[in-house]
Order: sequence, then C-alpha cells, then structure tokens
Amino acid sequence: MRLAELNLERRTIYLPETKNDEPRPVYLTQQLVVRLANHPRGLDRDSRERLFRFHNGGHLREMLKDTWKAAGIMLPRRQAGFHIWCHTWATWMRRYGGLDTWDLVDTERWRDPASARRYAHTEPGETARRAELLPTEERGEDVERKEGAA
Repeated sequence: MRLAELNLERRTIYLPETKNDEPRPVYLTQQLVVRLANHPRGLDRDSRERLFRFHNGGHLREMLKDTWKAAGIMLPRRQAGFHIWCHTWATWMRRYGGLDTWDLVDTERWRDPASARRYAHTEPGETARRAELLPTEERGEDVERKEGAA
C-alpha cells in the first residue's frame, strides 16, 4: 500500500492488487482513520512511499507466530496465517454487522456467492431466527399438540 492510495477524508484505501485480481477500495473504520492519521512516520511524505515499511514476509510472520504462541493458539502446519484475518473479518461482518452472503459479495472481498457462502455457518441467518416467532407456553400462547408430533 502506497500513501497515494490512502484517502483519510473518504475513509478508504485503494488496493491495486488483491487475491482475486480485482483492484478495489477498502473502507476504513473511524478508529483506523484516527490511528493512521497519527502514523508514527507521518503522512506528509512522498505519495509513492509505502504506507508501512514492513511487508508480508519473514519478520512479520515470526511476530505473528510469537503472538499466536503467547495466546495459546496453535495453527496447522503451513496454515496461511494472514489469510485467517480475512476469515475472521467475514465472520465478524456476519455476526456483528448482520451481513448475509450477498452482502459479503457486495463488499467486493469475494467475487461470487459460492466463495462468500463459506461463512454462512458462522452465524444463524434471519430465516433461522424466526424460530423466535413460534408459540411458547412461557408467553402464554396455546401450543396445539398434534397426535404423533415430536
């Protein structure tokens, strides 16, 4: 990521290279915008400079492994460590953001519903939540018992 790709006013950063080969903007939360605005090296540098000095390589991967070890998290051998954050983000967007499969596709992180559907198991959907509408004795509703019903 280059400084030229960061736009704090619009709360976005543009990713010219992505896993699915489709460049896209990424929304930045207000918390992240504040932290980026206070970048230790500042943002008033040559716009062609990288936003961060590190890259997805050796030292950063070792730091991540050390962090997971300290937290008691053991990953399978050859697990794509940084890719796990994409799964976490999708799971949290479903759970806390209320997104469904189509909403995940609409974020442009996934190209098609089949790839975004992997996260459907992480949170019951709106249809499943309709179980709350079933009659219950606790709410004083009559529950008809049909012969042979479980």
